[in-house]
Amino acid sequence: MAASAVLLGSGLTAAVAGPSAAASDSPVSPARACTENAPRFTSYPGTGANDPAYWPARGTYATTTTRCKDINVKLSSAARDVRTCFKKGSGWECNNWRRIGGSWKLAASDVLDGTKFFLQFKGTSRATGSFDY
Repeated sequence: MAASAVLLGSGLTAAVAGPSAAASDSPVSPARACTENAPRFTSYPGTGANDPAYWPARGTYATTTTRCKDINVKLSSAARDVRTCFKKGSGWECNNWRRIGGSWKLAASDVLDGTKFFLQFKGTSRATGSFDY
């Protein structure tokens, strides 16, 4: 039940959170180790140089949890540059691009619990993989 509250409070929709249920027979628990049975994601495609691929859906965001102190990403395909954008006042501020590939890497480190964020993937093609935060 606590996991449901975390997911509902994060602004994630059932469509975004759904793949994690397929990865495990039991519901996601805040007590599980960070990146263990991590949810899968597919980003949305971008439209051009000033509009790269992104996750979650345009106009929405995810919220960090107590489970991980970092935002961790593992891509299913070739290495790609990823950056994290954080809610700052009435706008958004993005960190530097980080190269992430087929092993767990930090998209952002030492992120406070309850921080609103979204991910951008350099280029316009969709990105797929796993993440945890």
